[in-house]
Amino acid sequence: MLKHLIALSLCFSCTVMAQDAIQAKLANQSILLDITTPTADSYVVVGERGHILLGHTLTDSVQVGVPTKATLTAVTHVGQELWAVGHDYSILHSSDVGNTWTVQYQDPAKERPLLDVLFFDAQHGIVAGAYGSFMRTRDGGQTWQSELHASLLHPDDIAYLEEVREVDGEEFYLEELSSILPHLNRLHYDGSTLYLAGEAGMLAKSNNAGLSWERIDIDYEGSFFDIVKAGKYLIVGGLRGNLFIQEQGQDWRKIDLCHTSSINSLLVNNEQVTALSNNGYIAVINYTLLDDEPTCTDPQVNVIQNADKISILNAASVNNTMIAVTTSGIARLLNKQ
Repeated sequence: MLKHLIALSLCFSCTVMAQDAIQAKLANQSILLDITTPTADSYVVVGERGHILLGHTLTDSVQVGVPTKATLTAVTHVGQELWAVGHDYSILHSSDVGNTWTVQYQDPAKERPLLDVLFFDAQHGIVAGAYGSFMRTRDGGQTWQSELHASLLHPDDIAYLEEVREVDGEEFYLEELSSILPHLNRLHYDGSTLYLAGEAGMLAKSNNAGLSWERIDIDYEGSFFDIVKAGKYLIVGGLRGNLFIQEQGQDWRKIDLCHTSSINSLLVNNEQVTALSNNGYIAVINYTLLDDEPTCTDPQVNVIQNADKISILNAASVNNTMIAVTTSGIARLLNKQ
């Protein structure tokens, strides 16, 4: 079993650019990494070997043709427009709710995956990934521009880079910057502020769509794999079951989930956050009613483990059913309230 999302995302390597995804009879039982819902009654999921599946229910998913074998790590939509990203520095686009796809961008020579994609509207979007990878489009993905954000680094690293720039010049500074930036794992936009979670305790926020960043301090140096804003609460989850919550800029509180399986995604609904983790763990937390030092024994913290212990990567509500993507394909997300 893979221990956390970064390991899962980095473990596949497909470097053939012009080949279609493998049409697999059991694609809906393969490793699937993300899900989006372009309509209230439909979903699109992406995963290993370029698999993209469309469906309306748990059992009717259909694999569609995709012009890549690269593992796809994330998918998003704006109306009928969809974008998926993944290995080989791949960005795919669909203009018909996922039925057909084209490659907008691909660069296997970079040897790093893109890990998330977010669009503010049908024209303006960003992608983020391993080793500080970050690109932006303002024309719906027809062109993409790379960006390097030194402000995501720890202040000590920023000071070191300024010394490099002064002594060795701009070219070496940029080369060194691109080599020490952390993995950028997850983007979240609450309508006004953009949030970013990454490697080595890196959390950041931006008030200008990611053109500049301000680090968010937290006393934790492990990787984070999701970050969500829920009203006045900021919630983050990551390695070894670490879950933290912050209320309006106050001190962070750790929620002890009594397990050490990495948290892959956070879902917010009706003042509850659901943490989806490896090894089949699901935690449902009433985050507005927590004690000062909450644990899994708190009545507001409900932690269960599915019998199959299959790692859960993400989930979304479709036709009043929670559809999950897991290391064993599509599944119904079950939890006890």
